[in-house]
Amino acid sequence: MAERMVKANGIDICTEDFGDPADIPILLVMGASAQMILWEDGFVAGLVDGGRYVIRFDNRDTGQTTSFDLAQESYGLADMANDAVGVLDAYGLASAHLVGASMGGMICQQVAIDHPGRIRTMTSIMSTPSGGEIARAIFMGETPDLPPPEQKVIEVNMKYTLEPPLTREDRVRSRLEMFETLAGSRVPFDVERFTAIFEREYDRAANWPAMNNHGQALMDEENRSAKLRNISTPTIVIHGTEDSILPYPHGEATVEAIEGARMVTLDRVGHELPEAVWPQVWEAILTHTAE
Repeated sequence: MAERMVKANGIDICTEDFGDPADIPILLVMGASAQMILWEDGFVAGLVDGGRYVIRFDNRDTGQTTSFDLAQESYGLADMANDAVGVLDAYGLASAHLVGASMGGMICQQVAIDHPGRIRTMTSIMSTPSGGEIARAIFMGETPDLPPPEQKVIEVNMKYTLEPPLTREDRVRSRLEMFETLAGSRVPFDVERFTAIFEREYDRAANWPAMNNHGQALMDEENRSAKLRNISTPTIVIHGTEDSILPYPHGEATVEAIEGARMVTLDRVGHELPEAVWPQVWEAILTHTAE
């Protein structure tokens, strides 16, 4: 287990692999503004113990991966899907099972649309086919077709957009405030656990403010539902009933759009993967990726 920089899709991508490369491969794709370490080591270990070879990576504009000046070069989910495929290339994998959280789920959906031969199955966690509409709802006040984020989520996003935190302490505090806003009622928000994660995020970020580029990258995205109706990738959708940024109907819309997709419901869980639900999520992913 060691971080490894790879050249993929014309950029440097920081990756890390776990387990036996001879085992069934899973590529974990994290969400907006989040580094790969949000796929916590303990969660990854549960997949490895289930006989999976697991790779995680920093999306562009996070962690140690190449960051962008959007005034000079913009990008969208199709580019980020190409990054994910580039990681598979770098590891010599013709295909893998893809597991994506939030925007990571959207990236996995885009891989299934653009690169169907590279994705064996898809697990779309707390995600949506309409991320662009939600980004525009947060930052532009647009009214989306699916339920919008709760007002508390919009307020905390706008707070730190208008007054970006500058110090290590304030940046960690901003992440804590956002993630506490996204948490459900099933378990208390673990401040100590997340403080350690966000301090590590800060310390390994090559360009901390670049994470905010993901919101802009989503802004021009169209609803993928029509294109998802044409894919044949076996899919499960995992969604919490108390998701405050992508409410539960976003998960239902993903299931509806993909033929044969199945819902796994996380009761009283928000936009999060608390340790209390890891066994349920492990079981769903390991069953889904058994072949």
